[in-house]
Amino acid sequence: MRIDLDSCTLQDFWENGHHKSFWIENETGIKIADACEIYRISYEEHLIRNQCRQIFIHSINYLFGKVLTNLDANVKARFSKNTASKISSDKAITKSVVNGFSVEEHFEAAENIKQIFELAEYLGSFPDDRGDPNIIAIHRLQKDIELSNGRKCIAYITLKEVKKAGNRIYTQELLLNKYPPHEAGELMSRGLQASETTAYKCSPRTVLNIPQDPTGVK
Repeated sequence: MRIDLDSCTLQDFWENGHHKSFWIENETGIKIADACEIYRISYEEHLIRNQCRQIFIHSINYLFGKVLTNLDANVKARFSKNTASKISSDKAITKSVVNGFSVEEHFEAAENIKQIFELAEYLGSFPDDRGDPNIIAIHRLQKDIELSNGRKCIAYITLKEVKKAGNRIYTQELLLNKYPPHEAGELMSRGLQASETTAYKCSPRTVLNIPQDPTGVK
């Protein structure tokens, strides 16, 4: 779908704790398209994603199988290889990119997820959108962070509580806006909100000399 950017505005949409970016027609206020669904990855970005993904998997493997504890709500969740795959998937990266962040910024926050999760504000639990009987609840957390380039944003973390395996960290994306406390299909203008909390300062992303793999792992 082609979007006339001169007649549309990109806005945040929140429902059931879930965040999406929509192109909204200025004149009518109608949602034209989900920004993630129509986003197209260039070949150059594809190569950057693959290289960042390989470095991330290499740098984060010390967390595989570890249980992390969120200090705000004493919520414990397991970090697994599947977690790393979800955070480094094209779907997760595209969410951050559509929200206005680079691929490298997405992965810098991803490498800092242990500290971010431990310090994050617990927002609450939500039902699974798809009604999966094996999922007890979806838990959401957020944390103000400052990237190594000085840019401030929000890390938004999703946990899945599963009947047999308990809580597991599912994914993380970068946002400009914090979660609205009383959302109910709330549409919000984009722009970083002022925060009264101290932002976690992220460590720079790991740099390794890994040859680019044009196929990559998604």
